Amino acid sequence: MTMKTRIRDQWQDPTRQASTEDNALALAYVCWQLALTSARNLHAEDFVYQDDTQRVAVIREYLVFLVHTADRLAFELLDQAQRALFMSSLAAGCARHLQRNTEEILGIKDYVEPFIDTLNQRNSEYGQCVFANGAPGYSLLRAFGERIQIVMGRDQTNRWVIDQVMEIDGPEAVAQLARSLQKLCATEKPSPKGGQR
Repeated sequence: MTMKTRIRDQWQDPTRQASTEDNALALAYVCWQLALTSARNLHAEDFVYQDDTQRVAVIREYLVFLVHTADRLAFELLDQAQRALFMSSLAAGCARHLQRNTEEILGIKDYVEPFIDTLNQRNSEYGQCVFANGAPGYSLLRAFGERIQIVMGRDQTNRWVIDQVMEIDGPEAVAQLARSLQKLCATEKPSPKGGQR
């Protein structure tokens, strides 16, 4: 049974025209909610975390995957300049959520730099995988699922975690991310000169 979370992906004022950065920061919060829910869902499905460090590592991998996925989706929605600003703001926003929340659990230290390093590494890896028709292909879901499997381990309890991530949790998170991104981009301020795609 997949856990659900209420995703806040609309501005309270429906007439608001948000900036690219505003929308990126709003989507960063959506990514945080999705990553947290996905990590909780693994526990609800009887997969076992050894400790909070392992749980945070799963959340970080989900955040990285969702940022990468947002970039693939944004390619179709934003022009090049908007996309660059959007993605840098999104990554920074996700890093801030991870930093603030991880400090509360694991103590004060720098969690941003390892997150950005992991993001850069995974972007190279995931960038080789298929993403078509607004969805990750099998190769991308497998590469992501394998990353979660590595974090969770391959013991008797956790050895099927890759199937849960590839078949259920990963696709569901991407589908929600795509819906949220579409909603937020619909509020985008027009570019000064219309923008070239």
